[in-house]
Amino acid sequence: MKSKAYSFLLFIKKPLFYIPVLLILIAGGTYAFMSNSSRDDEDLFAVTSGEFVQNVSVTGKVVAAQEVDLGFEQAGRVSYVRVKVGDKVWTGQAIAALSNADLLATVAQREAQVEAEQAQLAEIQRGSRPEDLRLAENNVDQAKLSLVDAIRDSYTKSDDALRKNIDQLYTDPRSVRPQIIPSTDNYALTQSLNDQRVRIGEMLLAWSSSISSLSVGTYSDSSLMTARVNVLMMQKFLDDLSIAVSSYKEGSLTQTTIDKYRSDISSARSSISGVITSLNNAESSLKRYQDELVIKQAGSTVEEINTQLAQVKSAQAQLASARALVGKTVITAPFNGVITKADIRVGEIASPNTSVISIISAAEYQIESFISETDVAKIQPGQKAKVTLDSYGKDIVFDAEVSEVDPAETVLNGISTYKTKLQFNQADPRIKSGMTANISIETARRENSFKIPQQALFLQGGEKAVTVVNADGSRINVIVVTGSISNDGDIEIVSGLSEGDRIVVKKIQ
Repeated sequence: MKSKAYSFLLFIKKPLFYIPVLLILIAGGTYAFMSNSSRDDEDLFAVTSGEFVQNVSVTGKVVAAQEVDLGFEQAGRVSYVRVKVGDKVWTGQAIAALSNADLLATVAQREAQVEAEQAQLAEIQRGSRPEDLRLAENNVDQAKLSLVDAIRDSYTKSDDALRKNIDQLYTDPRSVRPQIIPSTDNYALTQSLNDQRVRIGEMLLAWSSSISSLSVGTYSDSSLMTARVNVLMMQKFLDDLSIAVSSYKEGSLTQTTIDKYRSDISSARSSISGVITSLNNAESSLKRYQDELVIKQAGSTVEEINTQLAQVKSAQAQLASARALVGKTVITAPFNGVITKADIRVGEIASPNTSVISIISAAEYQIESFISETDVAKIQPGQKAKVTLDSYGKDIVFDAEVSEVDPAETVLNGISTYKTKLQFNQADPRIKSGMTANISIETARRENSFKIPQQALFLQGGEKAVTVVNADGSRINVIVVTGSISNDGDIEIVSGLSEGDRIVVKKIQ
């Protein structure tokens, strides 16, 4: 027995015994070390269901919910501007206008024409009686007399304007070479005014002879045509004189004299404008009464009634057109707001379709933001948003909602973006136009969703997979289907995992 023990001791002292044992120990230690090392760079994550929230964060700028640039639709001289920058205006308020006396006169004429056509229609529908015929004939005579008086008055006032208001501006005004004093800096205008004075004198002289023989019996359409041409000639002359005297400065003339010239020319222009209106009204009345007489003399038929109905509609259309032309000379506020630009002055010539006045809404504001093409697919009208303004810091949050996403791209710095508008949910006096806004738009919110850290994912055969650790410690790779990425960087799992699964998450080195 002692011999066997002694023999074993001699065996284990041999080198050949230690080598295999040492290798086994080294291999076991290496395995244990490697196993422990592989656990040090990973964590286990328990899959649980919860709320999934996804936001898109962008910056934007507060702008007025309504903003408009206004201008005149036609050219003309500005007659008044009733606002300045910073003024509040209300819907429908007239804030600027061009000179439109002639257009207003046309409107008055068209209104009278409508009334006349309607009255004539009523007469046609009622039929004619002997006393109506006599009344119609008398109305024609009276209207013709009024028109003759209007023609005579147009001559008288034109002659008065020349002698009392105009000739004081000329040396030798009744000579063949009258000269305006003082001459203007505009040579062409000065020569034109001198020539016009000669022609006006000749016109009035010729007109005087025809006026002296004018009566109801001798009246003709040519008398009215002559009066119209002459009055318009006088009006043009006075308009040019108005331009000339407006350029006069104190020097060779005293300011008192200049003021008198301007006042007298303005008075003459008003007088001639009144003459034109009187001629229009008198002519309209005569035409109406003549038409009434013709209808009463002929009697009424269905065709005549229908024809007169068409005349009424035509007159109404002409009135609407005349009013529309007047409307083009007036700028009105389209909504309640504040004037931000008033680039126009009384007396200057306005160009058509040129912005001269700007308005922004006074109370309502919205946010404009430009969202990149990578995020715009997530944005839809109606989505809720939280907004902070740089002016008030991150602690003050305003609620907003996406109201509009522009379908066309806007290229900013070479990048395609899409203009998006958000509406504040409530008005707040702290909100001002131009403030910088920091916006967080909620694009998705789902209950009972699974989400895991993105570093748990890896590719297996071209598909996304995670490593699931079973209860016994064994591991298995599972293919998963992912959804969106949440605000905290986790990714949504649509399928492949269950409540309570433990997955391996690689630590970020």
